[in-house]
Amino acid sequence: MTYPNVLVMGYLKETGQLTPEWRMKAESAINAGYQRILSFEAKGGGFDWYSGGQARTLLTAYGILLLADMNRVYPIDTRVIDRARDLLFKRQGGDGSWELDVPVHTWHQMGDAKLPVTAYVTWALRQAGIQDAGVGRALDWLQGHRDEASDPYVRALVALAVGDRASMESLERDARVEGDAARWETRGEGLYHARGETASIEATALAALALLREGRSPLIDKALTSIARSKDASGSWQSTQATILCIKALLEASKAPAVPPRPVEISLSVNGREVGGLKPLTRETFDVVQQVEIPAAEGENVIELSLKGEARVSYQVFGRYYLPWSKVPEPSRPVLEISTRYDRAELRLSDRLKAVTTLRYHGPGTFMVIADLGIPPGFTPDTASFEALVKERVIDKYSFTGRQITLYFGRVEKGRTHEIEYALTPRFPIRAQAPRPNAYEYYSPQNEASGRPQALRVTEE
Repeated sequence: MTYPNVLVMGYLKETGQLTPEWRMKAESAINAGYQRILSFEAKGGGFDWYSGGQARTLLTAYGILLLADMNRVYPIDTRVIDRARDLLFKRQGGDGSWELDVPVHTWHQMGDAKLPVTAYVTWALRQAGIQDAGVGRALDWLQGHRDEASDPYVRALVALAVGDRASMESLERDARVEGDAARWETRGEGLYHARGETASIEATALAALALLREGRSPLIDKALTSIARSKDASGSWQSTQATILCIKALLEASKAPAVPPRPVEISLSVNGREVGGLKPLTRETFDVVQQVEIPAAEGENVIELSLKGEARVSYQVFGRYYLPWSKVPEPSRPVLEISTRYDRAELRLSDRLKAVTTLRYHGPGTFMVIADLGIPPGFTPDTASFEALVKERVIDKYSFTGRQITLYFGRVEKGRTHEIEYALTPRFPIRAQAPRPNAYEYYSPQNEASGRPQALRVTEE
């Protein structure tokens, strides 16, 4: 949440809405995130996926973007940015470009890995106000190679880095316009391994940012409409990177907000019956998200939203329902599968419960799969088996909370199966349901899987 907090605080500050109370809350959250970020700084500067690792080029550029935005609203030690900058310049080629240092990225397969990496790093450096000979060489290289971009995602990065009209025109030609919305679709991976719809959301946000910075394209409003419509039911945009880029684009467009000149009443009705709960749009509430739970009847429902006055608003409607596990249909073969089996359903307090979680991956290959293994109530997991998995490089990292074990898998190949064996010790007699295991691709979270919960019983001796 650190980057969204930084962006929101910047917006409140620019629009004159940052009260002392909100400043205190935001600075407390940002400080906690800042301290966490510092723990990921590699020795010699730059950032890695985990603390104590080797700096990665893309992550170092991302760190510069985040810290530069943070420094505009919260005081930080700018030497961290300086060290990251120096590391990037050490890795810059003599021609002004940067190479991709993560061999698993599909940009290698597209044949233009150098172009998007150089564009992203250059954008990050320029956003941080770094304008020196290294950035100049990078811009010269980009201008000489931008016609090699083979995907809208890459062209959006080039447009952000270079920012000239020729780059914008190329980006405008890539747009897929449908009515009042425009989107940019990619066939490859995003910056941090997103694929499919999530990667296309990132591409659209990057394109919107580039067009907004120039400020003259007729596609700006259409791009923002597409971003607003792609928000999921939880209020985010599927992945962390997509959400951050979309928030950046929307806030960039809101720097000169259209405040209604007078209060605008909002009326909401469902199936002809008015539903209360919405506040009028005023200078204080025009940019506040309002949520209302609406009743729904079986079959078709008619939802009507009307305004008494003029204002630019966006809205979203979503529904949810629950099914008993016995009625959940078996899905077709998914990208991910996960299940946990226990060696027994009933045990004594002096016994140990053995568990095996099986994770199967059927996709084309990915980076960063996360598995959450539920800890049954009243049980304590044995950490030795997870330490062994890290040493054997089966997993990159693990963490415990009171209710679950989280496993972080790095590169996962197509057709790979992992069997994770571990033991659990009961602490007291109990009859409980073991939580279901869950797994998902961190950068393409639409690829997810869940197992079934299981009943366990612990008795006295």
